[in-house]
Amino acid sequence: MQAPFCKDCFTGTLRGDITPIGTEQTVHNVPSYVSLPPDDSQSLGTVVIITDALGWKLRNTRVLADAYARRVPCKVLVPDFNNGTALPEKFLILTDALPTANIFTKIWTYARLVPALLKFLLYNRYAVAAPRVNAFFQALRQELGPSAKIGVAGFCWGGLYTIRLTHLSPPLVDCAFTAHPSLVSVPADIEKVKDDTPLSIANGDDDQYLGRSKMETVVKLLQDRERHEVVVYEGAKHGFAVRGDIGDPKQKERGEGSEGQAVSWFRKWMA
Repeated sequence: MQAPFCKDCFTGTLRGDITPIGTEQTVHNVPSYVSLPPDDSQSLGTVVIITDALGWKLRNTRVLADAYARRVPCKVLVPDFNNGTALPEKFLILTDALPTANIFTKIWTYARLVPALLKFLLYNRYAVAAPRVNAFFQALRQELGPSAKIGVAGFCWGGLYTIRLTHLSPPLVDCAFTAHPSLVSVPADIEKVKDDTPLSIANGDDDQYLGRSKMETVVKLLQDRERHEVVVYEGAKHGFAVRGDIGDPKQKERGEGSEGQAVSWFRKWMA
């Protein structure tokens, strides 16, 4: 059985170089970060981000939402699908300090991390969280109507829910993008992807969840299906699309590549 987390789920760089420009609102009874397209642009629709375990308040995710809103352009929603149990940003700071910490600091750090992890696991296992996620998309579709374009982007924890949204018929979303999804069952979850919902996957070749052998299977299953795509980023680890270090040229390039991949995908299928 696959572990619910890998070490790269909680490592990475916390963005402090840019300030999110969206607002916090309640959307279909769910607290959400909302980023709007530029006033002088023609919005293509709405993109919903299903976050990683660090949740809807993570600055990195909000900055990414702003980038989608500007570049697609579209309205972007980042709902609190974790129902208040997402891991706080301080996890990135605490876990980054662990490798060089002394034994006492490590004990103190784990004492702070473990309770939050257990709470997250309890309230965000698939059987509990999936109804929350699906209900939101059902309400959004009902609000916007059948002709409106809705896209979804999922990262790590959110990747599984994104992929399984592509299993639904009739579909709730028009297209889907996921980067470094976790807990995906290969080949079962990939075989169930329907052509009604075009899916784009971004993953590293050094990912702890979708390792090389699994990615070879994913590529094999989707490469001949014209409405789907898989892009493998050389040297990229789990979390690279959201928590990469922009001060590292290679990590920055991978993060920007993943962002561009998503933007191009939404432009293509939401136009």
